[in-house]
Amino acid sequence: MPNIKVEGLPSDEVCDKCKSPMVKKVGRFGLFLACSSYPECQNTRELEGTEGEQDEVDETCESCGKDMVVKRGRFGQFLACSGYPDCKTTRKLISTKEGLAAAKPDQILDEKCPRCDSNLIIKQGRFGEFTACSSYPECRYIKLKSTGVTCPKDGGDIVERKSRGGRAFYGCGNYPDCDFTLWNKPLLESCPKCQAPFLMEKVTKRHGRQLLCHKDECDYIRSEELAAVEA
Repeated sequence: MPNIKVEGLPSDEVCDKCKSPMVKKVGRFGLFLACSSYPECQNTRELEGTEGEQDEVDETCESCGKDMVVKRGRFGQFLACSGYPDCKTTRKLISTKEGLAAAKPDQILDEKCPRCDSNLIIKQGRFGEFTACSSYPECRYIKLKSTGVTCPKDGGDIVERKSRGGRAFYGCGNYPDCDFTLWNKPLLESCPKCQAPFLMEKVTKRHGRQLLCHKDECDYIRSEELAAVEA
């Protein structure tokens, strides 16, 4: 018996790229069609009837105006234009607190990528919007949000980043050459006590908004609420 994960099962479908027979294989999300000439041809396709409906998603294709439908691919569900193959527009489905939701259409910017000169686009991911190169995956440039504060280690720009869990943190834009990081947001205000070039903003339920020096050896801290009362 053939190994369906490796060899696949015969099908009546033909690869639209190289005209080789397509075979049925099984992946993380069920059966799919793959070209029998793999790895020379890496074309894959959904099996008919594998797409699912999702009433909560009511979206229209931004390219042709037809309805978008929920389909299931090798890497999970996504939105695709019902006008396929004439229209090949697709869109991600992202996880939110309310469940799966359609990502906003990509917004093309006039700004150019500093690495490859392609247009930058605003995309929507799991943790909100971000700006990246439109030539992905050939170019993986992502524009990071600057804080306007200079890194004390190498003079680079401190930018906002996101951890794998979606939590914001701040690090040098020259990473991985510089590993300077902060969990608290840096602010362009010098420390009144030690003259360090910037302070950090820390917000907690217990103390509210506080500004403190980023240097471990300096104990300067200021409560914004307390400062407002004294003023």
